[in-house]
Formats: sequence, structure tokens, C-alpha cells
Amino acid sequence: MRLGLSSEAAPDASLGDLIRFATRRGLATLELREGDAHGIAPGTSTPDGAAAAAAVRAAGLTIAGYRTDRLGDADWLARLSRSLAAPVLLAGPVPLTARLARGERIKAAGGEVAIVLRGEAAVWDGLVCHAAGLALAWEADPRLGPVGPMAASLLERFAGALGHIRLIGGGPEAARQDGAGIGDLMSQLALHGYTGTLVLAPSAPRFGVAWQHWLGRRGGWGCGGSDTASSLVPMVGRPVTGGQ
Repeated sequence: MRLGLSSEAAPDASLGDLIRFATRRGLATLELREGDAHGIAPGTSTPDGAAAAAAVRAAGLTIAGYRTDRLGDADWLARLSRSLAAPVLLAGPVPLTARLARGERIKAAGGEVAIVLRGEAAVWDGLVCHAAGLALAWEADPRLGPVGPMAASLLERFAGALGHIRLIGGGPEAARQDGAGIGDLMSQLALHGYTGTLVLAPSAPRFGVAWQHWLGRRGGWGCGGSDTASSLVPMVGRPVTGGQ
């Protein structure tokens, strides 16, 4: 299992900053969200995408995926997937049927793609996506219910297709999730021999100050709140990292 960081945790950080943050925390992979300041945006050329991927690899990291909640051009997304050597992660709130159609077009154009599952409908949506031959990703969000039992259900059904999990409220927010089942989630991942990525992502912009301190960034990035680093602590234990 590779532990990683979503660019959502530092939305105005450059790709170089994200690489430094991940390296500082001992993380192995980066998830790039469309709209953040990492430099990969609609219209990015194939050489630019390849250069970004090369910079990440040179630092000993990988790119876990490019997450988008807009249905951009399928051909461009397929080219981007190839240049980044990473899947496009199609997230909501776009309806599942629309994401399925876009995912099939990206796959037909030679790109990698995974449909992001979320909430109580994750298993049912996963069945629909799996039947269409598409890979899966999952947002493990403790605010929507116990994540351990849902992880068990998904891994039992889609072990080979589920390769990307986003832990919402991980990192410096983990202490606030006591009793929300994160320990059970980690147990289920170990029990099922999960070898994909587990990406840490914030639950809300108001925790920006806590993430800022956790990542070791000096100065703010404009998403502050009343919480401070002293009120939140990182996940206990040494991060689990790995190669490509």
C-alpha cells in the first residue's frame, strides 16, 4: 500500500511544493486535483504532463491519479492519463451515468480511468461500474458512516478493481476522527492485502491551518480557520510507503 497526499490539502501549492511536502512526511504518491495550482489544467500539453510526471518520479514518488469532477474533453483526459502514467479519477457530483459514459470514452481513447465511489451507494455504484469494465476509486469519509464495514464490502467484491482510496479527514485531522472507524479501515485494508493507494485529503477548507502546519509549510495559503496545529495531530504510526 502506498500512502499519499491529495493536492486538495494545499490547493495553491506548486507541483514542486507538493513534492517537498510529500517527501517531508514520508509519503509515496500524489493525487492531483483539477483546479489546484500544481500546473496541470485543461489544455495542458502532453510534453508538459510528461515533464510533470518526470519531476515526480525524479523525487522518488508516483502520481496516483488526476481527479476531476467536471466532464472535460475525453480525448484530452486520455492523453493526460498517458503522459502522467496515472488514471483519471472521475468524481461527483456529476451523475454516475454521465461519468460511466465519459470513462468508457477515455478508456477507448487509450487512457486509464477510475470512477470515484462515495456514500451508502458505493457498493451498488461499484457493481454498475465493474460490470462496465471500469476501475474503481473510493472516498472513505467517516462523516457518511463507518468506513471499516464499507471497506470490507468493497474489497470483498472488487479487490482487483479498487486501487485508489481517499481518506477524507486524514493527516492532521485524524485525532478528530476517534471512534469513526479509521482503525477498522486500516485493519480491513491489511486483512484484504490491499496494495493500492491511500491518499490523505482534508474534510473542509477550515482545517487549512492544521494542514499547513502538518505539511511543514511556512506561511499560509489563504484557507485559514480557527483550528491550530496544536489542536490536531497526525495519524499515529509510521506511514506505509512503497515503490511503483
